Amino acid sequence: MIKKKLIKALSFLYLDKYIKQYSIIISLIILISFLFPSGKVLKYTYQINDIASDEIIAPFTFPILKSEEKLKLDLNDKKKSIPFVFDRSDQIVSQSTSALKEFFNRVKDLRNAHWRLDQSEKLVYEMRYDKQYEKARSEFISDSTNLKMLSSSFSKLYPFIKKDSWNGYVSLPKNLRESKSLLKHNELILQICRNRWSEGIYDINIKDIYSRKVTVNQGDLPVIASPGDFNDLEQAWIKSKKELMSSLDEADEFLDFGYDLIIEFMKPNLLFDQELTEKKQNESLDKVPRSQGVVLENELIVDANVRITKDILLKLRSLADAVIQKEKRTGFLQQLQGFFGRIILLSVILSLFFAFLAIYKKNIFEDWKMVFLISIVFIIQLMLSNVILLQLELSEYLIPFTIGAMTLTILFDAQIGFMAIASMAILMGLMMGQGIDLIIVSIFCSTVAIYKIRRLRKRSQLFSTMFALIAASFFVAVGLGLFKDNSWEIIFRDIQFLVINSILAPIFTYGLVGIFEMFFDITTDLTLIELLDYDHPLLKRAQQETNGTFNHSIVVGNLAEACANAIGAHSLLCRVGAYYHDIGKMKKSEYFIENQFGVDNKHNKITATMSSRIIKAHVKEGLKLAKEYGLPKVVSDFIPMHHGTSRVEYFYRMAVQQAEKDKSKVDESAFRYPGPKPNTKETGILMLCEAIEAAVRSIKEPDIRKIEAMIDKIIAQRIDDGQLSECPLTLDELKKIKGTVDGTSGMLPVIRGIYHIRVEYPDDTSTKH
Repeated sequence: MIKKKLIKALSFLYLDKYIKQYSIIISLIILISFLFPSGKVLKYTYQINDIASDEIIAPFTFPILKSEEKLKLDLNDKKKSIPFVFDRSDQIVSQSTSALKEFFNRVKDLRNAHWRLDQSEKLVYEMRYDKQYEKARSEFISDSTNLKMLSSSFSKLYPFIKKDSWNGYVSLPKNLRESKSLLKHNELILQICRNRWSEGIYDINIKDIYSRKVTVNQGDLPVIASPGDFNDLEQAWIKSKKELMSSLDEADEFLDFGYDLIIEFMKPNLLFDQELTEKKQNESLDKVPRSQGVVLENELIVDANVRITKDILLKLRSLADAVIQKEKRTGFLQQLQGFFGRIILLSVILSLFFAFLAIYKKNIFEDWKMVFLISIVFIIQLMLSNVILLQLELSEYLIPFTIGAMTLTILFDAQIGFMAIASMAILMGLMMGQGIDLIIVSIFCSTVAIYKIRRLRKRSQLFSTMFALIAASFFVAVGLGLFKDNSWEIIFRDIQFLVINSILAPIFTYGLVGIFEMFFDITTDLTLIELLDYDHPLLKRAQQETNGTFNHSIVVGNLAEACANAIGAHSLLCRVGAYYHDIGKMKKSEYFIENQFGVDNKHNKITATMSSRIIKAHVKEGLKLAKEYGLPKVVSDFIPMHHGTSRVEYFYRMAVQQAEKDKSKVDESAFRYPGPKPNTKETGILMLCEAIEAAVRSIKEPDIRKIEAMIDKIIAQRIDDGQLSECPLTLDELKKIKGTVDGTSGMLPVIRGIYHIRVEYPDDTSTKH
């Protein structure tokens, strides 16, 4: 009884611990269930050249819907049969005629003003010695002012007039004949415009009129004519220019002026009634039948093991649409039953991924924010699939199915990316119905993408992934096409869709990763690469203020990266953590031995306890700097964890000596770092590398045996002191971290290279004679 209660209590605690995660997963399942068609519809979902798995018989009589192409052609044909409606406007003709007449009247006024000014100027010259000179001069000034006002007003009213070229035309004529030609020019331009108006000028481009006929409302009865019976503005200009040239000599300067006036004053007089036209079109389009025949109840649509042709596919899609419409009219209870069936099926598929996450990636599953992020990626992927497959009814190969896999691989790791695409591929195939092709292509291409970016070291890898995806797309599309005996036309079409997908998916992934990094405070390899740059403000400051510590950090980074590679840990994170683990030493750099160059050791003047306090303080100061410079938490964790709760051994022993070797007089806790202990493989690796690098530097006349012994000693000390008790490193991994003297992985080969130590091999006595 007590045992049952205990199990029940533990189960409740476990459920309570992951209540947020379970809520997110349940919400995800419910949300994506609305993106899937009903189960009945899925039975009728095939693609051209698929093989029917079962015979399909019409469950009821339904109409055969027209294909998209056929319906589009019918609608376009019907649209063309509805004439564009235009209204002939006499008001525009009247306004333009008046405006043209007004223009020539103003030109006449300008010419008269020029003539009066010319006469006034002559009079001033003639009366320069006469008593009427002032009066003549006053008239000259008045005429000059009047001309200036008229010219200014003319320029504002007619900005199309080019000043230099029109000056001769609007100024004083050279002879009387030129003055009388003004009326003739007015009548010529007006007549040319009237000729075009009588023909009719559209106010839209004639190329935009796609109807076979046009209706022109004029008077009591509308005129129905072909679009080519009237002109658009460009055609009217061409005709007018030809008529103008035939009416004037080639040398006549009015030829260009007249054409300018035609362009300005000849306005379209056939006004397009867009609202009425569209109303008539819509009324007509609504009457276009959407179906082309019917399938009777119990009629065989396709037999089992028969290839799906265009005609069969059209009937199946028509049946699927009819089923959807019929289900909308069924009772609520039946709809609810289908909905719950969808929920159960989706739960089964998604459990594959989230069970993997809970068992093998427990640290991620325990963070509800990460579960929420992964759920968002699933929703984005499936929403894109729904839009492309069901809403737009485009090819399944236009679904950017690699986005989810690449995003999760960059944010987490390749294992999560691969497991996610396995679940997503099944879901996308289910959404499509008989989507085995989509499952194969999406898993294969996503696997290639995951392989390419599993160890992201530079942003250009995202774009080199494009070429790998293009090659993979070509390979898998040709394979599927040949297997299904598709025509090369279909194969090349699929390849084109997959190439577009391969180019766009990495670009979208890059954008998504940036957004998720910002909102979920995730540190990706891209961010870690930026932190490795020596131009980073914190690293640059470390080089200037603590050069010895900086060099120590670089060496430790090399060691940590090699050790991480030896056991498959995150090597890039280890290197970055090593670069920043001792930044706190910038606060009092002179108290650390690696930064003391030819000066007295300041610890000689203070107590061992004070020295220990100063040494330990670099952890606290490092965390302050990490926060100030915005280092990610995954990097700043290396600062306190690389020492854990270990002792400041040198000063502890000094304190014991000063207490006459009576350890009871020394407070050991005053000599221990605040911790916490390393809780990841990467922080555990750095703790060992940092301690071993410092210890090896202290060896006099180092050789490989002394170094190996020192490594064993440091590792044993950290284990005995319990510093690795919270770290997931195994003994086998510790052995790989150490490496072998003549190996190529682990710590020993790197140290051997740093200190240029040669391995001494025993003499081979068998070769001696």
